[in-house]
Amino acid sequence: MSRKLLTTIVLLIAAAGLLFAGGQQEGAQTEQQGAQTEEKAAAQAEEVELHFFQFKPYLDEEYKKFADDFEKENPNVTVTTETIGGGTQWQTILKSKFAADEGPDIFPVEGPSQYELWSDYIADLSGEPWIDNAVPFALEVLNINGKQMGMPVNLEGYGYIYNKDIFKEAGINETPSTLSELEAAAKKIKSAGYTPFATGYSTWWVIGLHLYNVAFAQQDDPQAFIDRLNAGEAKMAENKLFQDLQNIVDLTVEYGEKNPLTTDHNKQVQMFANGTAAMIQQGVWKEVPIFEANPNANVGLLPIPLNDSAQMDRVAVGVPFNFVVNKTSPEPVQEAAKDFLNYLVNSKTGQKYMTENFGFIPAYKGVDPQGLKGVGKDILGYAGRDKTIPWVFGQFPDGFANEVSNNIQAYIADRQDWNTTLERLDAAWQKLK
Repeated sequence: MSRKLLTTIVLLIAAAGLLFAGGQQEGAQTEQQGAQTEEKAAAQAEEVELHFFQFKPYLDEEYKKFADDFEKENPNVTVTTETIGGGTQWQTILKSKFAADEGPDIFPVEGPSQYELWSDYIADLSGEPWIDNAVPFALEVLNINGKQMGMPVNLEGYGYIYNKDIFKEAGINETPSTLSELEAAAKKIKSAGYTPFATGYSTWWVIGLHLYNVAFAQQDDPQAFIDRLNAGEAKMAENKLFQDLQNIVDLTVEYGEKNPLTTDHNKQVQMFANGTAAMIQQGVWKEVPIFEANPNANVGLLPIPLNDSAQMDRVAVGVPFNFVVNKTSPEPVQEAAKDFLNYLVNSKTGQKYMTENFGFIPAYKGVDPQGLKGVGKDILGYAGRDKTIPWVFGQFPDGFANEVSNNIQAYIADRQDWNTTLERLDAAWQKLK
């Protein structure tokens, strides 16, 4: 007997059984279905409190507005938005929250090393509807053993944000892409009466994450270098690109503000927006505060060159973080958290917030990045010309970025030489890995 015929017979028998069951059974079944529907409706109407944690202070109000819009369409959910970031060690705060059994329901994870730190709390998001629309490489960051453990929101890029009007006034007609060209531009800018660089070197992540990443990302094979570093087969102190990193530190300090170790990332933006400084080492995330301070800002993005090689003409582009869901939260809260994240990237409202309110370069296909300005457009331009380097700092051992910041600050303060700086960072990596 064929499978098709057998299936048909089974269905006919089942149908006949329903017909002979009589009105009493039908009434009982209808009553049961009604009870199930009521139970489902009651579950959907259950009041849920959702704790959302993020680390971008300039987006605090925007995320709160977004949460309000989400609540309007999900009246049973109340969202509490908490923002800790900027110069604050948000990872340390997050650790203390989990230690006190007060971990948020949604929180950011920057890369694989942080995933290892929080893996006991992270829910599997493999079945979520936003996956099909994501840019494939964006999913790779937190795809762990074939499971999608985090949701990428956007792409970001960084380098030196520069004031195009100051460059023009200083007679700089071609944007610099090598160390020598950048130094020549700095000299012209200084002669024109401006501070070439606002460094922001008192902020740990400016040095410890973004600046130090360049020496990793410019390696011929960054992952292979990290693997050899972990195996004790390579040293930063013996690597030319890490030695060359000294060049850009020295250049920016020489042509920067008088007190680089007392200038944080907020002061950077202030100096840049008011036209005092021509360049700041930052990324697309600073466009919002720049244009809030100066709506007429005319800006673009340059790479961070460590030497005069042609390969320096590349900017760092990557997935800055993934939002994850706390799997220790109650099941209704986890479902609300998943709905919140899906609403952020898949709804028209969420996509509008991403591009217009947040100024994000979306990590999802079919989303028009209409809110992008000069820096965002330049990032897309570099990406289109295949002139990008990766974000590697997501693989730094926990605590290593702080060691980088502390040691390079010590170098800037003339408390140690560059070779000692690299040797201490080699030791720190081996200790923390």
